[in-house]
Amino acid sequence: MDNNEAALTARRRVLAAGFAGMATSLLPWLDRRAGASGSTPGTEPGGTTGDPFGPDTTNASDITTGGTDSEAEPTNPSDDTQAPTGNTAEGTTDDTAAVTTTTAPPRKPTEADIELLDFAQTVELTIRDLYDSAIRSGVFEGALLDDFTAIREAHEGYGTSVGGLLGTAAGNTASDILFARMETNFRGDAKAILAAAAAIEDTAVATHLDIIDQLVGVDGAALIASIIVIEARHATLFKVLAGISDLLATDGVALSPSE
Repeated sequence: MDNNEAALTARRRVLAAGFAGMATSLLPWLDRRAGASGSTPGTEPGGTTGDPFGPDTTNASDITTGGTDSEAEPTNPSDDTQAPTGNTAEGTTDDTAAVTTTTAPPRKPTEADIELLDFAQTVELTIRDLYDSAIRSGVFEGALLDDFTAIREAHEGYGTSVGGLLGTAAGNTASDILFARMETNFRGDAKAILAAAAAIEDTAVATHLDIIDQLVGVDGAALIASIIVIEARHATLFKVLAGISDLLATDGVALSPSE
């Protein structure tokens, strides 16, 4: 099978994949985001604590008088045995309302978010530069070259998107240290470079998952989440092209700004 046929076959296999592992890894973050926006697991819209068996429809007079007749007279308001006040018909009390009420997260990046997002941009631009180096080596041609170039441009686009969100706070630079550490992996034949590309896409996914777990602002978190999903697909495509059989296995380890 030549490079063109291999690339076309790989694209078909990737489009058919479900990426179940990627969706699973995002679930904890989605749960936390739901909590931050005012809804917690097990709550109804509006912040009301949900009851899996439905609201309690027991007549208050049955509790206070010991009767079972639904037509029993309600107890006197001055009676010390009267049921506690509160919106019990909707399954809430003053105490539960206080527990389920939270402050919505900000949309814009916080100061701490800016540092994390700037690092995410640095990672993306460094991957772009590594792919430029691989393209210049001349080992790719035809459809395979087109695929590799398209993914290279995607990383540049992600860096630009993060820069647009940060504005003047964006560094807009790649990491010379990270490039020098990984550039040797992008030498050799096409199969070796494709395996290196798969590995660095897995590393990018792990890095962004670590970043998104620390972000507070909604806009930054949404942008990084959208990047994660696509880079997981990039990793799968490169694994197919490199002949790696276990498409969902990953050895990606999150990078940190201190590196």
